[in-house]
Order: sequence, then C-alpha cells, then structure tokens
Amino acid sequence: MSPIVKTELAFLHKIYLSECEFSKSLSKETIKSYNEVFNTFLKILPEVIFVTDVTPQVFSIFFKRLSTRKRVVGKDKIKVGVSMSTIATYYNKLIVFIRWLENNNYLEKYAVSNKIVKPLNPSYEDEKALSEMDITKITSTILVNTINNRFLCVRDLAILNLFIYTGIRKGELLALRVKDIDFEKRLIFIRGVTSKSKRSRYIPIHSDLLTSLKNYLKERKNLNFTSEYLVVSTKDDKNLTTHGLKFWVSKYVRLSGIKFHAHQFRHTFACSMAKNNADITSIMRVLGHSSFKMTERYLRSIRSEDSRMYIDKISF
Repeated sequence: MSPIVKTELAFLHKIYLSECEFSKSLSKETIKSYNEVFNTFLKILPEVIFVTDVTPQVFSIFFKRLSTRKRVVGKDKIKVGVSMSTIATYYNKLIVFIRWLENNNYLEKYAVSNKIVKPLNPSYEDEKALSEMDITKITSTILVNTINNRFLCVRDLAILNLFIYTGIRKGELLALRVKDIDFEKRLIFIRGVTSKSKRSRYIPIHSDLLTSLKNYLKERKNLNFTSEYLVVSTKDDKNLTTHGLKFWVSKYVRLSGIKFHAHQFRHTFACSMAKNNADITSIMRVLGHSSFKMTERYLRSIRSEDSRMYIDKISF
C-alpha cells in the first residue's frame, strides 16, 4: 500500500501536473483541461479529500452525480447532466491520474483503476463538420462587417482560411510565426513545441490560403507591424491571444447565426480531405495525429449517404 497514508489528493495532483508539464512535455491546454476535470471531481465529491478516500465506488458516485446535477448555462438556463461524450472525457482524464497514483505507490496496484466501471463509448450522431453553406455564411459575414476596416477584413479572412485549409489546432494557429510560412515552397511549418502531439510537420498551402496570407501580410506591412507572430491583434503589434481568438469566434457566431467553435474547422478540413479521396494516412499526418483511431473520430461527420457519388461510379 501507499507509503503516505493520509496525503491530500489535491497535493498529489499538483505533483502529477508538474510531471506532465516538465517530464511528459504536455501542452498548457492539455494540462489546463486535466486540472479543470480534477477540480470538478473535487467539487462534486467534497467528501473525497485524501488519497485513501479514492475507491472504485467513489467513481460510480461521481458519474451518477455528474449525470444528474443541475447547472446554469447561458442566460439563466438550467441544464441537467452532461453528454455521454463528456462523461467519457472525464473518465479518460481521471483514469491516467489514478494509474499514476498506483504506479507511484500511493494506491495499491490495480486496486482502483481495474475496478472502475468504464462509461459506455458515446454514440456520435451530431455532425461536427461545418457545411459549405456554413463556411460561405461566415465568409460573407466577415466581408460585410469589416467593409470599413481593410486590415480587420484581411486578417479575419486569413484566420478563417488558415483553419479551413490546414486543419490546425487553435494553439498552433496562435503560435505561428511569419517565418513559418514558406511562400516559395507553399508550406506552413508547425513546430513540435507548439503542437499537442509534440511532432513538427509541414502543411501544404492551398492556393486560396496563399492569396489570403499575401493580402494579409501586405496590409500588415502597411501598418508597420513587426511582430514575429503571424496573427496579430488589431489593437497593437502583438500576437493574438487565446482570449482574442475566443472573442473572434463569439463575434462571428453572433453575426453569422452559425453556431460553431474553432475546433470544428479541424473536423471540417479532415472531412473535406476525405471526401476528396485523400487516404487516411495523409489526413492523419497533416492533422498531426499519432494514430488512425484519432483521425477516424474526426471523420465521423461523413455519413453513409455521402458514399452515393462513389457508388454511382461503380461499373462491372
């Protein structure tokens, strides 16, 4: 059993997160999500304080409370429970911490992790990818609402085009530097230190994106912006922040009437590649995934009905 009998769980989780950051080199976003899930775990289970309080039964209680608790969303709207996919996410982020506790002798080996009842895999019926009409509406919204601000127009179009033509993650977009764009070879370099997978990769630049980036950088130069970061704030010569990108998304959700989030562009890009006959290996590599399983999750928006054009081409 554990050499430390009454160690506070929150203290051990801080050690775990420190190891994730400095030994495993996980991204800040990943570590932030681990911390948010753990804090929710403690909030829903205030009776769990010490590592000795952690049992398989505790997780059954946690998932039950998570599925039935009431919470306020939006403008005083009451919502009960969470989706199956959210429960699966909580399980996946907590189970790695439990295994860490076992591997470091804070819990008996397999005493908890092997006895937790794993939630059912969620059945995804929703379409994560945006339609061509959705993209057209968002594009039109940018053009209409930036008509009096040339720089804002070309910058916002560049952000949209970077998302839909490369499928890059939010953090990767915000970390892009001007020198990461190779106009001669038509390649974008994604540095491993900015990527969730920690692997560097090159993404070919689509012709529409190429034009968009050139227009944006030309206008940026006219304003004498010199930031090394590609995407900058409209207020000063500094890189666009996570908060700034959230504002960008919420602004165009409100103005376009299309409910979307930044990560949906990644799904949209992956599905567009697949529908244009790209093989799954190519899609996996350009997205920066380490396994086909992850890539397949991004392609779930492709329905069986979408195979009509391929079936119609069959000839014997």
